[in-house]
Formats: sequence, structure tokens, C-alpha cells
Amino acid sequence: MKNFKDTVEEFNSLVQQYKFIEAVDKFYDQNIISTDNGNEPTRGIEDFRKAVENFITNSKVEKIELLSTIIEENLSVAHWHYIFTNKTFGRLDYKQISVQRWKDGKIIQENHFYNLG
Repeated sequence: MKNFKDTVEEFNSLVQQYKFIEAVDKFYDQNIISTDNGNEPTRGIEDFRKAVENFITNSKVEKIELLSTIIEENLSVAHWHYIFTNKTFGRLDYKQISVQRWKDGKIIQENHFYNLG
């Protein structure tokens, strides 16, 4: 059985490789609550998967770089640098902090904090 640090590192590796659906299938809990900044949260794996599929369909990723991480018991924090072009918003280049709470090897809650301006 993997330790928690290995689990988080595997998850982050999938994100860096743009393997978003694989990350959803392997690491997200059925009752996930995911929030971007102060927006309404996405609740449940089905709605979350649709949101991820929408991102994939409407975005061309240029870069996802993991800048740093903090891994504590059932909590991970990642500092990311994203560059991608979205069909609606155009080209975006920003840094994001993602905070995930984990239970039994699955993400049960996550919050993303970023400033696009």
C-alpha cells in the first residue's frame, strides 16, 4: 500500500501529464466538492467529470508546472503555473494554489485560488 505522499505525488504527476480524466477516475471521491475561487462549488463526481471534460474540450494546454507542494496528513497544497488557451477566455497564463482534503486515498474537497488579471 502506498503512503499518502506517494499518492499525492502520483496525482500531481497525472495533472502535469494532462491526464485529467485518469486523475478524476483514480483520485476523486464520489462526493467531491470542488470550488474555484468564490464560485459555486461543483458537487459530486458526475458533475465534476463533466466540468473536467468541458475544460479538455475547450482548452489547449501549453504548460502545467508544479512549483511547490505541501503534504500533511490528509491535506495537500500545490502551487501550479498554468498556461493554456480557452475557446471562451483566450490565452491564460497564471499561478494557482490548489488545496485538497483527502480521505482513504481520494480527494473529498478541493479549493483552487487564482487571479487571472
